Amino acid sequence: MVQANLKTKVLGRQIEYYTRLESTNSEAWEIINEGTPSGTIIVTDNQFKGKGRNNRKWLSSPNKSLTFSIIITSNLEATFSNWIPIISALAIHNALSLFNIRVKIKYPNDLIIDDKKIGGILCESKIRGKHLKHIVIGIGINVNERLEDFNPEILKIATSMQINSGKFYQRERILAEILNEIEPLLDKLPSNIDLVKTQWEAASNNINQTTKFMNQDEVVTGIFKSLNSSGNAIINIDGKEVEFFSGEII
Repeated sequence: MVQANLKTKVLGRQIEYYTRLESTNSEAWEIINEGTPSGTIIVTDNQFKGKGRNNRKWLSSPNKSLTFSIIITSNLEATFSNWIPIISALAIHNALSLFNIRVKIKYPNDLIIDDKKIGGILCESKIRGKHLKHIVIGIGINVNERLEDFNPEILKIATSMQINSGKFYQRERILAEILNEIEPLLDKLPSNIDLVKTQWEAASNNINQTTKFMNQDEVVTGIFKSLNSSGNAIINIDGKEVEFFSGEII
């Protein structure tokens, strides 16, 4: 089903499927060491030790969530690495719009519907010299969960495609459309940065909004203005624009 809907040249042409897996990102790094080709996808129906940013846990529902990782062999300059999660979030936003799901992006890579999280992205990379050697893009999306699949605490901050629309979705089709959207964006990096930046800003729910930003162990408050040429956040704090090389909106 996935490959029948693919329009890609590389991504998804090899898919490693697991019924149950601790973490698709961890498995991806293992098979990279075995020489697996670029574009390979690791996907599982049941990820039970998923990882999020800053060592957070990513909880997914067996047979209802879409959890997968993309393996990419790259020669991209390491200075552009921050654009990988930006592009990934934009690609998912574009793909889900094909299913009439209107997702907003919360910097850097949370996917939001009505202020609740529907998905997240964890990008990991290894650098050789000044270039990226391998990139693993881990993606988790709540697809067919119902209200009873979330505990009450999670329900306050999380939602799913089915909860939002009342419809059941084929996860394989969603995976295919995400790959179709992400491949051309990655292939054109960095020449398409200006276009990606414009489209990402249109999909963001933070632009020109007062936000709290976690920078390492410090929380700062300011107006989220944009992204710089390296994909870093620009925040106006007391009238001065400050660039942050890491961190996230909280």
